[in-house]
Order: sequence, then structure tokens, then C-alpha cells
Amino acid sequence: MDLLPPATEPPAGGGGGAPAPGRRLRRGVGFRSLKMVSVSMDEPLPAEPVGVAYGRLANGLAYYVRSNPKPRMRAALSLAVKVGSVVEEEDERGVAHIVEHLAFSATSRYTNHDIVKFLESIGAEFGACQNALTSSDETIYELLVPVDKPGLLSQAISVLAEFSSEVRVSAEDLEKERGAVLEEYRGGRNATGRMQDSHWALLFEGSKYAERLPIGTEKVIRTVPHETVRHFYHKWYHLSNMAVFAVGDFPDTQAVVEMIKEHFGQKAPPSCPPPVIPDFPVPSHVEPRFSCFVESEAAGSAVVVSCKMPADRIKTVKDYRDSLAESMFHCALNQRLFKISRRNDPPYFSCSSAADALVRPVKAYIMTSSCRERGTVEALESMLLEVARVRLHGFSEREISIARALMMSDIESAYLERDQMQSTTLRDEFLQHFLHEDPVVGIEYEAQLQKTLLPHISSAEVVKFAANFSTTSSCVIKTTLFLHGMKSKSLKKLSAKVQSQGVFLIKWSTQELVLQR
Repeated sequence: MDLLPPATEPPAGGGGGAPAPGRRLRRGVGFRSLKMVSVSMDEPLPAEPVGVAYGRLANGLAYYVRSNPKPRMRAALSLAVKVGSVVEEEDERGVAHIVEHLAFSATSRYTNHDIVKFLESIGAEFGACQNALTSSDETIYELLVPVDKPGLLSQAISVLAEFSSEVRVSAEDLEKERGAVLEEYRGGRNATGRMQDSHWALLFEGSKYAERLPIGTEKVIRTVPHETVRHFYHKWYHLSNMAVFAVGDFPDTQAVVEMIKEHFGQKAPPSCPPPVIPDFPVPSHVEPRFSCFVESEAAGSAVVVSCKMPADRIKTVKDYRDSLAESMFHCALNQRLFKISRRNDPPYFSCSSAADALVRPVKAYIMTSSCRERGTVEALESMLLEVARVRLHGFSEREISIARALMMSDIESAYLERDQMQSTTLRDEFLQHFLHEDPVVGIEYEAQLQKTLLPHISSAEVVKFAANFSTTSSCVIKTTLFLHGMKSKSLKKLSAKVQSQGVFLIKWSTQELVLQR
């Protein structure tokens, strides 16, 4: 769920009702004066984002435009493409990333690195590494441009329009970019990069995601012909797979919408329907997987426990309530993990838990700790035992009350600081709506929802999420050590031990649960 400040002009959508999602409240209304809302759990949340000029052109391109004064005289722009490295064929591994580099080299309108020269001339950061990102599921181009001179915003939007369909992919263009892509590839071949890639492959073993790291392979980067790159670009870069975003300090939102129509609107849709972006399933597994890394450059030893599960979509008030209960679970667990870290001779220096979206179909609960050298076994045992204790005994009412108060404080701060939201933050929230269908209902309505729902979320609702945090729930455990190695069979033995001992864990007393500051 996205936290958005109120629109500075009437939104381009949103329903009615009292109070309607995204409906503007009086500016002087403080959080404590916000009224509760009467909602049904089955009530759908708005499918279209609130507080933004949103629509689709006839050729399929989606657009999101929002006026926002922070920072002054700047606009945050993006072009998002719902295509990343996972759609690549074997002989295309790394091509999605190569296209990203070629976009800044030459297009039909801009040649000889004219785009880089334009960005340099207006004082913007430039280059594929600074202004674009290729992941497994999407490619995103970003620009932060000044809007204090006439024509700059329109020209920046024209650059994004060129990226959408006019990137030049010739043999000469490709040869010029191979060196830069190879340099980036080699830069990621250090110990840390190899460790991250190995862990990624283990996380997604059995799925195509494991075999399609965005950087690709050295062989493909060196030898792929330009025809293959061009074929990939024309196959997947369709306006129906894209959205353009403009959030910034401009007074007239509709004028910016017209700029988008001017630069993108004349682009015709393909004569044949574009290919459907496939779903790439990630198989679940009962047996935990283990990886042990020795990293001489590491700042210390660490343990990461990841438990995968299907990504969920928030469509109704009930879905949103469940997401609040899930957040409360991690909040309460983190309070307990912090308490343990404050003991004399603790099993770890720090430890925290969070939910994270990994790839389009999968999210994970991830618990990370840093610990002393030779302390990874002790840290892992403590982490697994504490989650098992929560599964068995739940949280105390005091723990739930503290988590509820912390979350209420967070939403109050977001509401009170709604006028300070940065344009890049707003842009990124709209990106999540386009890429993952995350609802955007406006900070006022979201604050009212949380104020209404949080007091009624019970401990039983919260503790059910602990079932997802188990070594039998598609779990992958990674340890990183500074010097001394560890065999994965040691971790497997420990995991089995914790699994068998879980039913015998005692419940913490109220006294033990009080945080010692």
C-alpha cells in the first residue's frame, strides 16, 4: 500500500462516498482529528491510482502525471517496461541489459551520444548505470531534470519516447557498447558478486529465474550479434507493456499530459498483437537449502534466513487488513530480536525481519543477523528457535500493543509530513502500481483505514504469519564468514535439531519480554 500526500489539484479519478479514497481533507486536520471509516472487509480498493492524472493512450501506453513541489524546479521522470532478463532465450542472456545501454548511445532522433550530452548540459546525472535498471522482470529508465527553462521537460519526455521504440541497434552501435557492458560484468565478478549470484541461483533453483541473472554471460556479451539484440528489442518493447511517469514542480499537470501525448501518441501500436509475457513459476520445497560463504572482505559474519511464498495482491479492505497484520508480525518479532541482542553475551549483534518482494510471483520473509566470527551456528540457532517459539506460543498482549503503537506512530508521521514527500518517492510508488498493481489510495484515506483497523487486529491474526517462517517453508539459509569456513551439513543438522525441539520451547514470561534500554 502506497503512502501518498494529497493531490495539489483534483485527481483524475477516484470514487465518491464519505470519505472517499483520496478525497481531500481540510489542510488543518491533524491525525488525531481524522475520523474512522465505515468499511466492509469485502469492499474493493480503487483499481486506479488516486491523486494522479492517470490514463492510457490509444496505442496502449499508460501514463502517470502528478504535480509536486519537492524538490523545487525539478521533475522525476521514468519509463517502465514490464520486461526483464527472465524472458531471454539461452542465446540472449544479458540482452535486456545490453538494450538498456544502447538506449543511451543512439536512437532514431538522437545519435552520437546526444542523449548523454543533453543530460550533461542540463546538469543531470547520465549514463545507463545511473539512469536505468534491468532486473529479472522489468527495465526502468529514470531521469531527474530541471524544469526552470522552457522546453527542458518536453525534451526529456522526448528522450523517454525514443527509448520506447526508436533505439538504434546496429553492428557498430553494439560494438561500441560491448566494452562498457563487459566492464560492468567483470566488476560484479568479485567475491561479493559471485556470492550474491550463487545465493540467487539457490533461492530460485528449479525455475528460469535461477538461470537469468540480468548481467548475463560473458560469452553472450562478447559474441551476441546485433540482429539478436534487435529482435529482442522489437519483440518485447511494446507500448502496451510500458508506462511513462512524470512527477515534479510543474504548475500544469494537463500540459504535461499533452507533452506525453505529443511525443508518444503518434507511435502506432504493432500490426500484430505483442507476445504475452509468460509467467515463470518458482517451485516450492520442503527441505531447506544451505549455502556457506567465506568472504575475506566481509565486515563480519552474517546469517540470512529466507522463506519464500507466493506474492500477494492487495485488492480489498480485507487484503489490506491482512497486510497490516503481517507488518505487525514483523514489528513484534523485531522488538523481540532486538531484546535478545541487548543481553549480556548475545547470540548476535543485531537481527531483523522483513517481507521483501523478490520476483514477480514470489515474496519472502527474510531474517538477517550479524554476529561474531565463529558465531554463525549460535546466531542461526537463536533465530530459528525464536521464530519457532512464536509459532508455538504467539506474542504477548504487551508485544502486540507495542507493535500497534509503533505502526500507528509511523502512519501519523507519514500523514503529518505529507507535504514533504519527494517527487522520486511518489514516482516510485506509481511505478509499483503499474508493475505490481499495488493500490494507491492517498495518504488521508490510508491514515483513516489504519486508524480504523489497527486497534482491532488481534494477536491470533498476527501470529498466523509465523507459519510462513519455517525451515519447511521453501527456506534458504545463507551464512557469510570472515575467515573460517563451515559445511552446509552442519547447518542442515542444526535445522533438523531446531525443528524437532520446537514443541518443547518455553513461553517467555512478561518480565522477560520487557525491553531493557
